[in-house]
Amino acid sequence: MLEKEIERAGIPCVLITTLIPAALTVGANRIVQGVAITNPVGNPELSREREKELRRRLVQKALEVLQTKIESQKVFEI
Repeated sequence: MLEKEIERAGIPCVLITTLIPAALTVGANRIVQGVAITNPVGNPELSREREKELRRRLVQKALEVLQTKIESQKVFEI
């Protein structure tokens, strides 16, 4: 995964995904649980306002996770 290669270059990354086992297998370090396989960073069934709020929470969580020191792989939930 691209995330792992960027981390290897010394740049911290966050992977937002619903495929947690796959992310762990390829060695992603900072993983944020996404919403659904078809829509990891959104939910088209929500109203426009609620989906915007959901997306904002996901991005805010990812930014928090970027600042988190980790020793090994870790999965974060919103």
